[in-house]
Amino acid sequence: MQGIKVEGIILKRRNLGEADRILTVFTLQKGKISILAKGVRRITSRRAGNVELLNRVSLYLHQAKTFLILTEATSLDTYQKLKEDLTLSTYAFHIIELVDKLTAENQESRILYEHLVNVLQRLSRKPRQILVRAFEVKILSLMGFATFRSSTPGVSAQFHTGSVRSKLLEDLEVMSWDEIDKLQINGKEALELERILRYHVERVIEGRLKSRQLLKKL
Repeated sequence: MQGIKVEGIILKRRNLGEADRILTVFTLQKGKISILAKGVRRITSRRAGNVELLNRVSLYLHQAKTFLILTEATSLDTYQKLKEDLTLSTYAFHIIELVDKLTAENQESRILYEHLVNVLQRLSRKPRQILVRAFEVKILSLMGFATFRSSTPGVSAQFHTGSVRSKLLEDLEVMSWDEIDKLQINGKEALELERILRYHVERVIEGRLKSRQLLKKL
């Protein structure tokens, strides 16, 4: 049977039976996919540590009738610095929850995958909330839920009033990650940016993100 090799980030997992798991993975090649990881919950499983939440992994799969089956997994990055800090891990899980909620299965988006890897790497090196806001803007724009550029009418047109917040949203949509790294905003701007983006995200998903509740407590 022909095998498939993909690179992806583990977004979600749920237990199945006594030893298996269903993994939700956002991949470079195929977008979001579901994978059956047989026996991965057994103590003797060599793959268990490689398919933890948030890990960036190389996966070998084969197609069964109803599921892609995991045959081999290798970690490319575990983002350990993010996992070891409560606040950073909450930001990271907020980001992967966004990807899970705002993407459909089997819709390839290499640009979104590159944004996802970029934001996680940069949060690991130099944690800043503006990185999280930038990812929110980019995923909303890429998935077609909102546009923040004043030249293009869209969901966010009500913010195009020449205000500071409108310019910030537009900048975050078009800037490279290197440019975003250098961007400086004050506390008032940061709070307004978070409020606007929370409104858009919650409107799209028609509810609240689990990670948002944790962020409020922090």
